[in-house]
Amino acid sequence: MPSRKLPAEALDADNSRVGVLSAPAHSSVTEADELAEMEARAEVARARAVRLREQAEFASEQTQVEGAASAARTGRRRLLRRPSGRPSRKAAAVAAAIVVTCALLAASGYVAWQHHNVAEQRQRTAEFATAARNTVLAMMAINATDARDDLQRFADDTTGSFKAGILLGAEKAVKDIEQSKVSVKATVQAVAVQAMTEDSAVVLVSAKSEITKPDQAKPETRSWRMVVDVETDAGKLKVSKVEFVP
Repeated sequence: MPSRKLPAEALDADNSRVGVLSAPAHSSVTEADELAEMEARAEVARARAVRLREQAEFASEQTQVEGAASAARTGRRRLLRRPSGRPSRKAAAVAAAIVVTCALLAASGYVAWQHHNVAEQRQRTAEFATAARNTVLAMMAINATDARDDLQRFADDTTGSFKAGILLGAEKAVKDIEQSKVSVKATVQAVAVQAMTEDSAVVLVSAKSEITKPDQAKPETRSWRMVVDVETDAGKLKVSKVEFVP
């Protein structure tokens, strides 16, 4: 920094100031040293200010990073603290939908299965009832002119020991009917399946017969009630027993 010089007028007016400005040469050297020292101190201060600013920025960045890490840890702890037995609302809704769907499918399957069983049972009931009806009609509607054929049709609808008994007495029965010259008409008034399994049934039959004899102008009417046992024989339903009841 160059030394400042006062104008001549100022030198003449104030001699005391002349003495200050006209100091020896070693005084200028001291002033320069002080100035250099001041500049060095200022440089040190500037460097320190830069370091402090950098430290402050680094501390701020660290704070942000630690805050993010802390938030992540907090979120992870919340997830870990969630009880495993308590699913989220979305998962619970999905689970509930699955349960409802399975329940509906199960109910639908049960209804279909039940409907199938009912339909199958009705079909078997009708088949057993038809077999009992036809056999009763074949047994009762035997005429003198076709006694042998009528009795054979009746025997074909029977099975077991019941059939064996019919065939055993068939020849005598045919002769008696042919000699009597009797004509019989029969009608089945009601049929009801009392009990049933997959291969057999007990059927109640109510029937009526009209017997016409050569010496009678008016047919003789009789009512009959029977318990008929029906069972499966070689894939066909046949009568194994007929019992007349009052």
